[in-house]
Amino acid sequence: MSERVPQAWEVWHARFDFSEGHGYKYRPVIVLATRSDGSLVAMITGATNKLSLKHDYPIREWKTAGLDRPSIARLDRIVQIPFDYLGTAGRIGHLAKADIAAIEMILAEITR
Repeated sequence: MSERVPQAWEVWHARFDFSEGHGYKYRPVIVLATRSDGSLVAMITGATNKLSLKHDYPIREWKTAGLDRPSIARLDRIVQIPFDYLGTAGRIGHLAKADIAAIEMILAEITR
């Protein structure tokens, strides 16, 4: 893992193990919070033409976030991951203020 501690609203690559237990894939995530035992993250998908979930948010400034294509934050898909599951390349970007504000509103709705 990078020596840098992830901060809220940064975009990182994170390791996700396959459910069958064989192998893994790196996917971009938004760091929502950092705890002593890992990070709370929201999953990001570049599959913008697929099934839309109720709390999906299309990241408006995806280039600013370090993403290589239009992407959706899956705010119904929040998980805690260990620090060593974050990519060795470190942070890939940071969300723009407008995207942060919109996501905060959705998260407030979810946690109500």
